[in-house]
Amino acid sequence: MSGFRQIDHTADLALQLWAPSEAELLRVGARAIVSTLTGGAEVRADATRSVSVDALDGEDRLVQWLNEIIYAAVTTGFVTASADIELGATSLTATLHGEADASAKIETELKSVTYHELKLEHTGDGWCAQIVIDV
Repeated sequence: MSGFRQIDHTADLALQLWAPSEAELLRVGARAIVSTLTGGAEVRADATRSVSVDALDGEDRLVQWLNEIIYAAVTTGFVTASADIELGATSLTATLHGEADASAKIETELKSVTYHELKLEHTGDGWCAQIVIDV
C-alpha cells in the first residue's frame, strides 16, 4: 500500500508518505504535492517533461524531487499527473507526465519542501517519509 496524509504542524504544511519502494514513495510525494496545489483537481497526462536530480543522499533527493514538481507547476504551469522514475545511488532521472499550461488549476501556493523535520526511512514494510512544506 502507498499513500499520504497531512499531519499537524504549527506553521507550515507537513505530510507523511508511505510506499512499498523508494521510487513509489517519490511518486506518492509528487501526487501529494499536486493534490495540495490543485485541491485534488483531475490532471490530464497529455504532455511530458524531463527531470534530473543529483543529490547528497536519499533525503536530499526527496526534497529536490518534490521541489522540481512545485517549480514546474509554479513557473510554467506544468502539473504532474504521473512519473516514470529511475534511481541511481543518489541520483534521479524522471519523465513527468502531466498537463501543460494548467496554472488555472493551482489553488494553493506552495513555496518549497524544506529540510526541517525531514525523515526518510526504509522499514520492514517499505519506505516512509515526513516532509514539511513552506507555504
